[in-house]
Amino acid sequence: MAGIPVVLETFSWSTRRAAEAAFRDILRNSGYSVGDVVSDPVHHRMLIELLERHPDHVEKSGPGVQEFFIARTRDASGVFVGANAIGIWIRRIDGEEVDFSYTSAIRQHSVKSDAKEALRFEVDDRRQGYREARFAAGKGVRSDLSGDEIEHLRDAQVIYMSPTWGQLTHQFAESEGGWEKLTVTPAASGSAAVGSRLADRSQAGRWLVFHTRHANLGVATASEASRRREISDLGWVPDDPSA
Repeated sequence: MAGIPVVLETFSWSTRRAAEAAFRDILRNSGYSVGDVVSDPVHHRMLIELLERHPDHVEKSGPGVQEFFIARTRDASGVFVGANAIGIWIRRIDGEEVDFSYTSAIRQHSVKSDAKEALRFEVDDRRQGYREARFAAGKGVRSDLSGDEIEHLRDAQVIYMSPTWGQLTHQFAESEGGWEKLTVTPAASGSAAVGSRLADRSQAGRWLVFHTRHANLGVATASEASRRREISDLGWVPDDPSA
């Protein structure tokens, strides 16, 4: 039986177990001690993207995330659970500190995260085709973020320039009546692809048209992509909202 993939904007894992291992490494094996801020920009980006998948994303993020940090895990009454019980916490811009269960985000997810995974699945062939076309001449390609040369296709990651992936998918969801209108279904049994797709195939067709009209792809290294500054999903509107 195939594992269930975890697909974020920049990062992806073929199984939930692999995703959990990656975040457990941040917590346990990255050199952070209790009280330390998660300072590595790649780790921060991973957590920001995973937070969006959390079923309590709105309540956890509040007015915005200032930083993530390592802290003792407490139960509901505020008592420490155990000497070795540590977790990743959120320090919001309003000063509030809230716990963040990466396992809940990975295993429970949300309507929005499921829909975004399906949208990504629907255009994955386009993304991979774009990357291969950039390297078709067999020579290095310049990163669209840094301008540095990327020598090998395997080191290149497809990114969304402007609009960002978050902005593009947000506006499409709005045009369909909201995230809850984008229902998903697992890929067909026996398919080589692993992931979810849009259940309404006419809706999938509208997404492909929307993507063709508005997506602005580029390439960068995974490290560069993970360090991109956060931009609000609300910061872009198509010139023609009906398109």
